[in-house]
Amino acid sequence: MFKENNSLAIFYIIAGMTVFSVQDTLVRILSSEVSILQIMFLRSVVGLSILFLYLKVRKIPIIFSSQYPILTVIRAILFMFAFLFYYIGLAYLPYAVTTALFFTTPFFITILSKIFLKENIGIIRLLTIIFGFIGVIIIANPTFDSFNIFMIFPILCAFGYSTSMIIIKMTSEKDSVYSQTFHVYLATLLFAPLVTYLGSTFDYSIGDNKVLNFVFRSWELNLHTQYFLIFVVGICVVAGFLLIFNAYRVGKPFVIAPFEYTILLWSIFYGWLIWDESVTVRSWIGMAMIVTAGIYLFYRERVNEQEITMDQPLR
Repeated sequence: MFKENNSLAIFYIIAGMTVFSVQDTLVRILSSEVSILQIMFLRSVVGLSILFLYLKVRKIPIIFSSQYPILTVIRAILFMFAFLFYYIGLAYLPYAVTTALFFTTPFFITILSKIFLKENIGIIRLLTIIFGFIGVIIIANPTFDSFNIFMIFPILCAFGYSTSMIIIKMTSEKDSVYSQTFHVYLATLLFAPLVTYLGSTFDYSIGDNKVLNFVFRSWELNLHTQYFLIFVVGICVVAGFLLIFNAYRVGKPFVIAPFEYTILLWSIFYGWLIWDESVTVRSWIGMAMIVTAGIYLFYRERVNEQEITMDQPLR
């Protein structure tokens, strides 16, 4: 039984979001030259190795099997492709916009919980979700003349990630959080090279399509710097996971969850510092609406003594 310590939990969650912001920044830097699937593959190799070592040192049982094999396979594939979509958006959208659109995740989790878990979701939360999606529309500005197709990818990520979180709610009773993390890593090790091979077989990597070129780029590393950065990315994945896991272990979810939005501040900062990106007034308004709606969903769950979006981290 762990002693509750909300102050320590807040420190953990902010540190975890900081680490994940570093990971996203490094991936964005690397993806201009390195295949995103190769980055995800090597990140999983490093992450799997470090997590394996961590469990060995802590003498925590290492269990690869699952009590829910079919659901686990679906969840792991969804998770991998969700973040593939996220990184596509990250490569072609302003950093802050990509991060903000990903935070539609609580909206999707709430909707899917109503559909699949039969959670009681009242009219206030439904109106809050609509309010948040209006923020998405304000950011995306979907007109026939100026709609940016890449705006869709972080939202697809949020939907895929939310679906995987719903599956976790079904499987977490018998599968440990460590086992579920192993499953994601193993799925990436299998499917990243498989997807790349299929892309090269069908010659998808040739042509003017930016997304296909980005995804199916040939695998190669030319610089020692790239090896080092991918190694750091792998460390960030495990460190971020452990920090967030410990945050939710020692603190109240409704206290911790709003601090996950600190990663949005980092995305604004790194976007400005490295890529000289600025946030438009329209994007500021949309981001504020998305964050406000997300935090209010956490509050309503607290009022109704539910943990729908708060019992799992958004990263």
